[in-house]
Amino acid sequence: MSQAAGSQQIGAEIDVFIGGICSFLYLLWDLLYGRNPVTVKKMETREKYSELDLFSPDFKQNPFPTFARMRQEAPVYRHVSPGGVVTWYVTRYEDVLAVLRDNDHFIKDVSKIRPSTKPKTSIHQRINENMLFADPPDHTRLRALVNQAFTPRRVEKMAGRIREIADGLLDENVRDGEIELIAGYALPLPVMVICEMLGIPEPDQAQVTDWSQAIISPGSKGLSRRARKRKMREFVAYLQATFADRRQRPQDDLITALVQAEEAGDRLSEAELSSMVALLLVTGHETTVNLIGNGALALLQNREQLALLRENEALWDTAVEELLRYDGPVETSTTRWVRQDFVFHGQQMRRGDIMRVVLTSANRDAAAFAGPDELNILRGDVKKHLAFGHGIHYCLGAPLARLEGKIALGQLYGRYPHIRLKIPAAQLRWRPGSLFRGLESLPLLTE
Repeated sequence: MSQAAGSQQIGAEIDVFIGGICSFLYLLWDLLYGRNPVTVKKMETREKYSELDLFSPDFKQNPFPTFARMRQEAPVYRHVSPGGVVTWYVTRYEDVLAVLRDNDHFIKDVSKIRPSTKPKTSIHQRINENMLFADPPDHTRLRALVNQAFTPRRVEKMAGRIREIADGLLDENVRDGEIELIAGYALPLPVMVICEMLGIPEPDQAQVTDWSQAIISPGSKGLSRRARKRKMREFVAYLQATFADRRQRPQDDLITALVQAEEAGDRLSEAELSSMVALLLVTGHETTVNLIGNGALALLQNREQLALLRENEALWDTAVEELLRYDGPVETSTTRWVRQDFVFHGQQMRRGDIMRVVLTSANRDAAAFAGPDELNILRGDVKKHLAFGHGIHYCLGAPLARLEGKIALGQLYGRYPHIRLKIPAAQLRWRPGSLFRGLESLPLLTE
């Protein structure tokens, strides 16, 4: 093969590689934020739910009464979109647990039921082999490799630095006795933490964040397709240069650990490394943003619980668990698909149907938790909550999110004992979408 022909082939594969990342992240965006939400048009289990609303701002403001009705009267709920796509919502704790444990009937890799007809290079195939949309044995392999890098020890080492970041953000963003908690604290804190863990130098963090935002939210930046592709190329080139640098000059960071991770002679490929870093950058902060925002609001609305924490700081560990249960950061799990026709709890499911388990509903199920609609940081059985999922797809970043939430909320309430809402809670706006549950903003008065 001539040098020119070889360069053309490499260039073509890079284009496919970039396209694979973009396709993966746009699919992720759809799943995370519900880009095209629709209202329910048909309900087969009970006629009274023919117009059940699961997507409006009113529903997002307080979904819990609707979930309570579903648990009681339609625990396995069939939603048909105008395009005919069937999505099942499971709301009871034990049923949610059953789905999360069942990797035979419910799968994450949609290509197993909807094979693509487009030709794929090896790079294109690899970029889609990520844990979020993988089943065993692919998931087992990827999880084993990534677990070697994302260790509890690595997370624990970040505690002091997370506290420094939290204090710095409060120093910078509390002005004239006010702070907008999401933009000024809850969002930048986990972004800064994951960048530092990956080993992205501070001077590069703004640029890397800009690239990732251009990928997942191009509309907000007014970018053309050509501009997005240019930024994607810059991002891929940066990652490739970073991987090459870490192979030559290893550092004590997550990228080096991912590059060096090995299991039975197997390592992550270049495409898998890029996919994993992109995934960590894009999703590594979402859970924590909502944990901090929802948790801060819940404590402000239940000041007797906040008083207990001020009397005994040792309660923060169980308090974070209860905040995760009470109003968790993830409303439904990421998408699963029905592998084959079968009957689940009396409902006929068809191959290719979408399955969503409603984690926030399961965590308010009276069959699993006494007084489920009450915030109780002294709750004894709180650790069985499902805020981070369950089973082989249990959230990899759960220990980091817990640590960030504990430190962020502890520092906030420790420094500002008289903090309160600036506007009534009823006026707060919640982000759209069916996966995450989080506030768009949370304006607070600190004095």
